[in-house]
Amino acid sequence: MIYLDNAATTKVFDEAVSAAAQMMTDNFYNPNATYTHGVAVKSFIESCRKEIAKYLGAEDKEIIFTSCATESNNWVFSQGRKRPSGNIVISAGEHSSVYEPAMRLKSRGTDVRIAKLDKSGRVDTDDLLRLVDDNTSLVSVIHVSNETGVINPIKDICSAVKRKSKNALFHSDGVQGALKSDSVDSLGVDYYSVSAHKMGAPKGIGLLYVNKKLNIAPMLVGGGQERGLRSGTQNTAYIAAFAAAVKQFIKTRDLERTHAIRNKLVELFTDSGAKIIGDRSNSGYILCVCLNGAKAEIVQNAACDRGVVIGKGAACSGSKRGNRVLSAMGLSDSEVERCIRISLCNDTSMGDAVTASEIILECAYKIRRGNV
Repeated sequence: MIYLDNAATTKVFDEAVSAAAQMMTDNFYNPNATYTHGVAVKSFIESCRKEIAKYLGAEDKEIIFTSCATESNNWVFSQGRKRPSGNIVISAGEHSSVYEPAMRLKSRGTDVRIAKLDKSGRVDTDDLLRLVDDNTSLVSVIHVSNETGVINPIKDICSAVKRKSKNALFHSDGVQGALKSDSVDSLGVDYYSVSAHKMGAPKGIGLLYVNKKLNIAPMLVGGGQERGLRSGTQNTAYIAAFAAAVKQFIKTRDLERTHAIRNKLVELFTDSGAKIIGDRSNSGYILCVCLNGAKAEIVQNAACDRGVVIGKGAACSGSKRGNRVLSAMGLSDSEVERCIRISLCNDTSMGDAVTASEIILECAYKIRRGNV
């Protein structure tokens, strides 16, 4: 099998599996217990926090472990604004775990404003800044699009927002950007969400970066874990796996090589007459392609039968018709139906990528001819 749906989830690194297993068996103690074994586990959690923070470009005290980025995003929208009465500005390219919390607040009376996307899928910065005013309490712009791989210039956008509104806090969904693009400390953001299963760790662990200058209200209250911000016994096995995965991801990461593979795929699909959504400046890990005369869902199933696994948009929204983000870029309904998403990982080889593209294009050709 050639697996090219890594934007949905990644295979867990062997090192992460081993780290989790050790915590489940040898070091299973409650980290909040006051006896020696518990204290040792708590100390280990803090070493993991420090390790992850180092690679993300943050301080350990700025990292709060959560169950996933969806929780992190919801936390920011429910508790992360200094002035709950202020308006919220998001981009039209946000993941559903940002868009839906914003829409829930809108249904309860909050003024939610949505900035347009340009044809490449980037947020229209001029339109976003037009929507920001002195009453803006939160701005959220995705770092790297999970749909297209487009990279938003978060540092520049955040800086411009801060200049225009002294009251606005800035959040970025970093699920597809963490470890693959700019470090958190270079972005200037207040909040940054990360999901571990996108980088070789198990599903069920993530984090929220909270700038050390901020005080955010707790997500969960109870025993006071995670500096009193997210109570509940920590998921020690998955925190260990998270740290191990981050270390292994950095060890195996080669951004130049990954970009070269993506660019080769761009060449192959372009030569076939397919339309590339985005450009060469996009993340090397994600490629969105609009195929000729073949619906993505049929191509996806046909390719899977041939041993190639690809996506057709965000897995979290896979059961919904259409695609909100692609439509916001100006694609027609017909084009949206024909868009597939190919997403790479650190160990994707050039050979596998080329073979996969040949199979995908062959499947699309057969579908156009009515042979599938």
